[in-house]
Amino acid sequence: MGADLWVAWLHISEATAQKIQHRHHLIAEEVRDAVVCQEGLVYVWDDHPERGLRALVQVRIRGALTLIVLYPSRDGVDDIYWLGSAYPIE
Repeated sequence: MGADLWVAWLHISEATAQKIQHRHHLIAEEVRDAVVCQEGLVYVWDDHPERGLRALVQVRIRGALTLIVLYPSRDGVDDIYWLGSAYPIE
C-alpha cells in the first residue's frame, strides 16, 4: 500500500449498477458514498493480467465488510475512477 487513495469522482455504468444491485444487493449510491471524498481508505493495488491495474478497497456498507473494485480513469486524470464491482466479503 502506497500513498493514500483519494477518489474525487466515481463513474458507475448502468450495467455495473444493475449488476451490483441484483447480484449483491448493493445500491450504486451507497457504494459511491463509501469511497468518494473519504479519507483513510483501506486498499491495495492489484495489477491483474487480464483486467489491468485496479484498486481493491475494503469498506463497511450497512455494517458488512465490502470489497469495491476501482479502475483508474483512462483519460489520465488522477482521482477519477470507474466502478468495476462491489460485493460483501463477510
